[in-house]
Amino acid sequence: MPHRIAAIITALILAAGAGPRGQPQSDSQIVLHSTAQEVLLDLIARDKHQKLVTNLRPEDIEILEDGVPQTLRSFQYRNGHEETAGQDAPAQARPASGRRYTALGQINVVSLLFEGLGVGSRPQAIQAARDFLASEVGPDTYIGVFALNQRLTLLQQYTNNIDLLNRAVDKAAAGPYLQSAKDTVGAFGSSSRPRESGMQEPGSAEERIASEGDQARGQMRELSESIMDYEGHLSIDALQQLIRAQAQVPGRKTVVYFSEGLILPPNFPERYRALVSLANRANVAFYTVESSGLSTQLAVPMPRPGSRGGGVPLATGKDNMRYLAEDTGGFAIADTNDVRVPMRRLMEEVRAHYEAAYAPSSTNYDGHFRIIEVRVRRPGVQLQSRKGYFALPILGGDAVEPFEMAGLAALDTKPLPHAFDFHSGVLAFHAEDGETECRAVFSVPGRSLHFTEDSHAKLFHLHATFLALVKDEQNQVVRKISRDLPFQAPAGRRAEFERGEVTVILPLRLAPGRYRVEAAVNDVDGGTASTGRVSFVAPPAEAETRVALSDLVLVRSVQPAEEDRDNMNPLEFPGGKVTPEMNSTIVKSRGAAEGVYFILYPGRDAKPDVRIAISRNGELMSSARPDLPPAEADGSYRVWSRIPFGGLDPGVYEIRVTVAQGGATARRTMAIEVRAVEAQ
Repeated sequence: MPHRIAAIITALILAAGAGPRGQPQSDSQIVLHSTAQEVLLDLIARDKHQKLVTNLRPEDIEILEDGVPQTLRSFQYRNGHEETAGQDAPAQARPASGRRYTALGQINVVSLLFEGLGVGSRPQAIQAARDFLASEVGPDTYIGVFALNQRLTLLQQYTNNIDLLNRAVDKAAAGPYLQSAKDTVGAFGSSSRPRESGMQEPGSAEERIASEGDQARGQMRELSESIMDYEGHLSIDALQQLIRAQAQVPGRKTVVYFSEGLILPPNFPERYRALVSLANRANVAFYTVESSGLSTQLAVPMPRPGSRGGGVPLATGKDNMRYLAEDTGGFAIADTNDVRVPMRRLMEEVRAHYEAAYAPSSTNYDGHFRIIEVRVRRPGVQLQSRKGYFALPILGGDAVEPFEMAGLAALDTKPLPHAFDFHSGVLAFHAEDGETECRAVFSVPGRSLHFTEDSHAKLFHLHATFLALVKDEQNQVVRKISRDLPFQAPAGRRAEFERGEVTVILPLRLAPGRYRVEAAVNDVDGGTASTGRVSFVAPPAEAETRVALSDLVLVRSVQPAEEDRDNMNPLEFPGGKVTPEMNSTIVKSRGAAEGVYFILYPGRDAKPDVRIAISRNGELMSSARPDLPPAEADGSYRVWSRIPFGGLDPGVYEIRVTVAQGGATARRTMAIEVRAVEAQ
């Protein structure tokens, strides 16, 4: 039974893209249902000696939201025995998403996450993790181990097998970590300290040197900020991925986050607030372990906009981690070389806590950050709880993120806005286990977006958000996918980006069937939006004995292959990473696409025979019989066929790929148009 529960937890974590179906709707308008929302709070109560208080009753606490008292719906003490505090409290609380969890019972899920550990801090982090694992892990507690190194990597699926967990921790200790960005930030921080003042003669060489030095330090600070933006977005993306996955898991969720410091993007403070809101909605508490001990690395001061309740914390790495822990109901471990006591306290809080549920008295889900305050009426008791969340509705079973509101508003506008052209679509790949692996692609011409240039920093930046609602044949929203894309680069590359395309590719798994995608792109800096719709079919799985083909992908470019290629990404192959071209009109004057890409899934018979044909008006123009590359681990073949589209005369062409194997045939076609110049 424990192995079955661990497998279910891991499956839920890894299937973060899956979600429940929405409610039927009469037309394509978006209806935001919010009547079922409840807020679930985990509360830790301790006395003045830091011992757990286990006998609080509902009348002992008061919950306020933006200063307004709330009505408590349930209040329970959880210690693995399902004890209820208060005779009239319901037996089951409900999280903010409105879902009820009963299938797996009351379990505790813990994620050990290691990020950015240097040689000096790694031993302390590993020892802290071992101390945590030695603190009596109960049978209802399941622990997974992750590493964050540009992408989130699972080192050990959820289990309560201590031997397996310790091996995974050792693996984290031996793994590579990107330290260059934080080292660079630390170097810039130390080199940009103000030098001691002194008298200088106007116009002297010393003054000129000082001025040049100030300019150089200013440029170093700007470069430091750029690096912090990049690193900060990577960290927040990975943390949000882990939180979203755990939103599907019942019980209390805890992330023990080991790092030298959390970098936040200084130019995008809303991302921190969204991270805290997402964690609090998903009932995920962060406990942070600042693993450099008593050292003071990574202390780069930056302005802190906003207030404490929903504002961005100071951008020293240590403070960022402390605020993340406090704002999500955990605590921070820092400035100590002995973490045994706080790690035991952490496990104590994993096992035993109160759950309080209430329905917000305000049903105005306007997107602002609601501050939660929990007061205790019993003297000598201190409470530890979450600090707030964004007031957003539930759509298709998932809470709407702040940046998605503009896209939803655009899709709900009549007539639909269309400030600029963009292309969107869904590419279908392999179908198995009742679902088809897909990729949703958005592509916007760079020249259509607003570029903001910072002449002082010699940078430009743009900011776009992407949202798509996937609806089935009954017009139900079955998936919501999105991406917030803030971006900046050196000003000298602006012309290059204006000539190119901004492309976003999002993973998507769907049951076989017909679907419609309603997509919206918002140019945040330009204050404009465009919408579009496209229909597609997610095909069913073929029998194992039959050959199958993915959709044909028009290739805009192929980036060089990386050493740690993601084999699970169908757009990556040994030759590189494919960027799809979603515009089927090829303009010769601005460069042609680089061929077609597809994946062949062979049956069990003889070697498949592949033919590619190009025809125009029913007349065969050319054909080829490409050699297949080496097979992937799953037996599939990932094929990139270069086609000289630039040499074709203007006109409409059909590209057909046919695969024959053992008497079975699979076929895919696509139509393209070749133009000599851009249409006016």
